[in-house]
Amino acid sequence: MTSRIASRLRTGAALVALTFAAPVWSAPKSFGQADTAWHTADLEKAMQLYSDALAEGGLAPNEVVIAYSRIGTVKAALKDTNGALSAFRIAAAIDPMFELPADSGPAAKKLYERARKEAADFGGERLELTITAPETVPAQRPFKLETSIPEGFAVLVAEVVVTIEDPTTGKKWRRKAPAEAKVTFEFPKRVAIRGARLKITAAAVDGQNNSWTVAESKLKVEGVREIDAISDDPIDDQPRKKPEAKSSFLSLEGPLPWIVGGVLLVGGVIVFAATRPPDEVNVGAPSWK
Repeated sequence: MTSRIASRLRTGAALVALTFAAPVWSAPKSFGQADTAWHTADLEKAMQLYSDALAEGGLAPNEVVIAYSRIGTVKAALKDTNGALSAFRIAAAIDPMFELPADSGPAAKKLYERARKEAADFGGERLELTITAPETVPAQRPFKLETSIPEGFAVLVAEVVVTIEDPTTGKKWRRKAPAEAKVTFEFPKRVAIRGARLKITAAAVDGQNNSWTVAESKLKVEGVREIDAISDDPIDDQPRKKPEAKSSFLSLEGPLPWIVGGVLLVGGVIVFAATRPPDEVNVGAPSWK
């Protein structure tokens, strides 16, 4: 079976063209094993290992696109149309301009074009995260920042995770919250170390902590640095219950639903109105750019 798929794909050492920077996290071991299997044309094994890596979690956005684009390519060759289309839709949500491996088979190319067209029909907007934060904050005072995701895309990911790092000491503080179109995070005064130049990183992650999009910013704390005033205690994560309903969006067993006008469509059929828990913000349709 593997040789038959390989002959259809003629993969060789094809790479996926990406627009993301190199990942800053270590990929799970299974991701490297999947790459090895892919480039040696052991495609069914590669597909399983990419699925394992996604389940293990911790992938950066470019790795998520690689995994889903290659899973979709193999599923298309195996005539799993729904599974392939779901994988390509996820890749297109992260990067509407993602590319298939070179010389992919005709079935994969057809489904790929369909996923890309659906993205274009919604304006071509991608899943992006932006950070709104003050350039400067007073020392030893609490401060807030806000993250934003385009309307409709928040339902595709589980959480937004914000990490603030003090490059001088390497200390990090983290907050996380269920994904919404806009989320406000508050950090206590001990993070605002006098004279510090803090690095802010925000990531929208799925239920397995794979980052689908990442944003960075910087923040200056007023005053002159006093080393003796550096806090020894990073802030613990706030315990939050993940929205259970969002896990279904990661399944490759059927078409990934698209949000249209506040309802979910699966294969063109309205399944149910998009609802969220009472304490969360309702979001509408994705507005593709």
